[in-house]
Amino acid sequence: MAEQDLEAVPGTGRLEAFSDGVFAIIVTLLVLNLRTPKLDNNSTQAVLRALLPVVPPFISFAFSFFTVAIFWVNHHHFVAPIMRTDWRLMWYNNLLLFWLAVVPFTTSFIGEHPTAPLVVAIYALNMCLVAASFCLLEYHVFARAHLLPKSVKQAEEQRELRRSLIGVGSYATATVLALLYVYAALILLILIPIYFIVPNLLVRTLPSPNE
Repeated sequence: MAEQDLEAVPGTGRLEAFSDGVFAIIVTLLVLNLRTPKLDNNSTQAVLRALLPVVPPFISFAFSFFTVAIFWVNHHHFVAPIMRTDWRLMWYNNLLLFWLAVVPFTTSFIGEHPTAPLVVAIYALNMCLVAASFCLLEYHVFARAHLLPKSVKQAEEQRELRRSLIGVGSYATATVLALLYVYAALILLILIPIYFIVPNLLVRTLPSPNE
């Protein structure tokens, strides 16, 4: 029996359960950044005037919510075909969750200062570290521990790894761009998650239960 088999346990149930719990807490923390505005009176004008300062934080909340949701969907589809869990996989997954847990803070920051170059750069850097952690997770599963079934072809693994590297490079570009052309960085930050809406499809190559 190989050494990697001795240090691994079958399935990914506990890893997925812990990850789902952390993802749920993160999206909950995101909405806590929205504060109920105070009204001077009950007139329509007063309500609209009070809501106006809430618009930037709400936009940043909505954007970060869907970005985190996209990471969750991709994480779910990535973990689904993994056959066993080793301790390295768990720690790489914890690193991913750590940087995702920082997102509510950077979201609150950019919500209050949506066009400040350094603030946007900090948010982009946070997302870059999230993407890099996901890439490291994939590299371990694909190239080091080989935790996927043999039915998953190496070419598919390489395709998914290249796809993740695009995300890392794009967020790194947005980080630098924020310091030079902040509005261009904001546009790039909006476009990047769209590319990852459809998750990796490695699970499609798995054999059917009857095989």
